[in-house]
Amino acid sequence: MPANLLLVEDNPLARRNLATFLEQAEHNVHQAGTGEAALELIARNSFDVVISDLRLPGRITGLDVLKYQNQISPETRLILITAFSSAEAQAEAESVGALYIEKPLSLSDILAKI
Repeated sequence: MPANLLLVEDNPLARRNLATFLEQAEHNVHQAGTGEAALELIARNSFDVVISDLRLPGRITGLDVLKYQNQISPETRLILITAFSSAEAQAEAESVGALYIEKPLSLSDILAKI
């Protein structure tokens, strides 16, 4: 079943590649390169799934994005992706109900978690 997704990733190439993969799986993908841009999209749209990188440019982190989405819509599936694994980040992600996935990403794993 197609999902309305928000993909938050600061690396343009990684964001484009993952968005293309998800679109080919017939999902509707909105994209943001910063936490600030993600919060603007969340305020204007309803998402079934939010996938966010942990480290983003600016003051708003991927965890901030997921926490905000969880406050607005607790039923949204949340996924935190990161290349910088830490037990603290994993615990924080799980505290808001987010799945925690370390990079490099398995595209089939991401698709299965949506």
